Amino acid sequence: MARIYVRSPYIIEINVPLQQSTSIELYIWNGTGAAPLSPQYTLSKNVPSASNVQTLYNISNYVREYLTHSSVQSIYAASVDTPDTQWCNVVVKKYSDGVLQGTETHKAFDGYGYYSEGSNLDNGIVSIDEGTYYYYDTGVTPVTNPLYYAGFFRTANASGNVWYTNLRTGATQTTGFTSDPKDHACVYNTWYADGNKVEIKNVLNTVVLFTFYFRPITECRYEVVTCDFVNKSGAWQRTFFYKASLETLEVDNAEYNLMQTDSLNYSIYEGQRQVFNANGKEFIRVNTGFVNDDYAEVLRQLMLSERIMINNQPAKVRTKSLEKQKQINTKMINYTLEFDYSFDTINSVV
Repeated sequence: MARIYVRSPYIIEINVPLQQSTSIELYIWNGTGAAPLSPQYTLSKNVPSASNVQTLYNISNYVREYLTHSSVQSIYAASVDTPDTQWCNVVVKKYSDGVLQGTETHKAFDGYGYYSEGSNLDNGIVSIDEGTYYYYDTGVTPVTNPLYYAGFFRTANASGNVWYTNLRTGATQTTGFTSDPKDHACVYNTWYADGNKVEIKNVLNTVVLFTFYFRPITECRYEVVTCDFVNKSGAWQRTFFYKASLETLEVDNAEYNLMQTDSLNYSIYEGQRQVFNANGKEFIRVNTGFVNDDYAEVLRQLMLSERIMINNQPAKVRTKSLEKQKQINTKMINYTLEFDYSFDTINSVV
């Protein structure tokens, strides 16, 4: 079983000597239920020539129709099942001249691979890269407000355990995960003031597979901006912008010349021009605060994301280019980005 990331092509090959035509059947469904009885798609091709019988199918676009990230789920402790809409099962049956050649079973996510990583990339069982992450500590333990928690990461298609170690007291907590996608809190619920180390271990707890550190930051002067985005692995990831932010309103309208009610004795308060279809769009400029070299990868995935929430409101990246900074050159790295809110200021939904 492989993990498919459908923002990049996922290629199915059928190459049987002397074959003349091939086909595949795609069975796609969300959640842990049974596979559908009939395929959602059946694709077929004739071979290019007698000397080249290889046929290739890109199934990503067909699978992506079944994936959505409508809102950010709130994970405060332990682990929960990943929402069904954020992943799906894919069964591919491969035929050569009408004869079944094999069946592939996969789980699909709305992620991607880089060109440098090659084709049919599997991003692994964890949705974030190893390293140190910083989160906003509000001074209170979050309970119901989704803006005030450290975020979560995802495990998929494997079995093992997640170990939390308090960075101040050394206390530990553990939770398991199974082959179904699971979302795990980055910080154990009552440890927001302390932070924790997270280790992904095998089922026997004898091998550490991945290690992450989540450390709190308090910000006394500026209003911290929370950013959630769907990352390279097709999972929500949370980051924070700690320093100065600025919100701007841009207004657009149409204008026409106004006919006076009385051209001879007009009112000077009436005016000669009138606007209509006036509406506005808002954008926000944010600063990361001082970060290390590794943070450039977080921003790369953020800028490539097609689903972003700023303070729990839908947004898109306005910044189209960003210079990757290095401490050896810049010493103290701060990034500035701009985001457009993805809605009109005046409600125009029809």
